[in-house]
Amino acid sequence: MSSSYPNVIIVADIQDPQFEKKNVQEWEDLESVLEIRSRLEELGEKVEIIESPSTLLQRLSEFSNLSFQERPVLFHLVEGFQSRNREALLPGVAEFSGFPHTGSDAYAQTLSLDKHLSKLTASSLGVPTGSWGILDANLVEDTTKIADFQSTSGKFLATRGFQGSRLPLESEFPVFIKPRFEGSSLGIGEENLILGPSSLQDFLESKFQTHSSWIWESYLPGEEWTLAVIGSAKLGYKVSSVARIDLQDSTEDIYGEITKTKLSMPEKLHFDLDKERSLHMQEASLELCKFVGTSGAVRLDWKSDKKGNPNFLEWNLTPGLSSYYSSYPICYSHDFGSYSKLLSELLMIAREDFTTERFSYSKQKIEKETGRYSR
Repeated sequence: MSSSYPNVIIVADIQDPQFEKKNVQEWEDLESVLEIRSRLEELGEKVEIIESPSTLLQRLSEFSNLSFQERPVLFHLVEGFQSRNREALLPGVAEFSGFPHTGSDAYAQTLSLDKHLSKLTASSLGVPTGSWGILDANLVEDTTKIADFQSTSGKFLATRGFQGSRLPLESEFPVFIKPRFEGSSLGIGEENLILGPSSLQDFLESKFQTHSSWIWESYLPGEEWTLAVIGSAKLGYKVSSVARIDLQDSTEDIYGEITKTKLSMPEKLHFDLDKERSLHMQEASLELCKFVGTSGAVRLDWKSDKKGNPNFLEWNLTPGLSSYYSSYPICYSHDFGSYSKLLSELLMIAREDFTTERFSYSKQKIEKETGRYSR
């Protein structure tokens, strides 16, 4: 590649006070993005940082004259907001335009951001996950008449797994309610633990309209765990040890958006789980990643029921990569190596992925200059 061009472009959403705080909860801070750039430069990469979508499109147009072997890797740190497609935006642009990118493709990113589809996928593979239902203003029959709904909804209910688009029955409390199309912490706090119909009514009246769709799931009262998977369908996968999440220094008892701030890391990770449950979560996590065909970094979160049995919660295919406050690099470094090695491995996977068939369309659909549409 010409020395005037970068070979890595960090495309990032960086925290900015001009946006509402709730919309930038998952955006990286500037210090973390600059640290990633510094580490990549130490690895010999020439790096550019882009925040604006319009600037990115302009630069991609400029770089489209480069051969495919010379095109820069788009380092995916885009989170977006208020869209179920938000983590798939950059992979979609990259694949359509013919540029390599870190992380999974648009399909996997969109599936993973949908908690309902994620749990359906896990359930179809035999991976244990708590029973759940959907709360959507367009699907739930009437979210303001809980008593009437519960007195007439006893027919044809599943005993476990997906319970349908309905309110939870009185016998199903306590439940935990989460935004359906968000990351693992957005819209989540102690008030999301619903103990009965009365607290459900309060929740619906106060928070229901803040997101377009929600899921409720059987509350899992036990420990919470996380682990890291890295790899691709072409190169294979490896999984880290399981980390137990300790909220001792957090101001909340729920692992929510207060704890998962981008300003500090009050939670602690302990790699002290017994071998049997660790192996179960590791194998199931690998099965999920292989089935969907994830690429690059994947963080998977688990929680135990009252008997201590692990249940799949959710996964994040665009996990935080900050060396200051993110759990994924901690899990990776516990088993696989340094922070710089992680970044290097992500680039290697991206460049290998660029040789696979999903980029064949953009590589063959080269702009013709033959005047095909001229009059």
